[in-house]
Amino acid sequence: MGLLQLAQETAAVSPETLVLDAVALMAKGRVGAIVVTSTADIGRNVVGVFTERDLMRRVVNERRDPARTRIGEVMTSPVHTVSDETSVAEAASLMREHHIRHLVITNERGALQGVVAQRYLLYALMGDLELKVNGLQTYIMADGPGG
Repeated sequence: MGLLQLAQETAAVSPETLVLDAVALMAKGRVGAIVVTSTADIGRNVVGVFTERDLMRRVVNERRDPARTRIGEVMTSPVHTVSDETSVAEAASLMREHHIRHLVITNERGALQGVVAQRYLLYALMGDLELKVNGLQTYIMADGPGG
């Protein structure tokens, strides 16, 4: 299974977008992160990501005005990216290692394809574990020959 199957609809903004406008897009899409792409690059190359954590730490905590602050000033950059072929376990490990909750999925040219949130990776991992447990229960409980 590719990571894009677990990805959310992804809005993207330019570094010039105001924080207030980006937060409105995040609220409308009910997402915790938004991707920042370069306006100059064709193919929407990723230059940063803006998360709820960035909003709290770099805007609210620093008492910046979200109606005047540009995303490029407070986004997280560089961004950890993965390809669609990255395994769920590998993506979850990368998130744990870097203390992040969102991974940007890009193609081989670095163009945005989607964003996967930690919770969707955990749901997929839990689903795999449930299948393994059920398989083991079936194996253990099955009557063998002459049983």
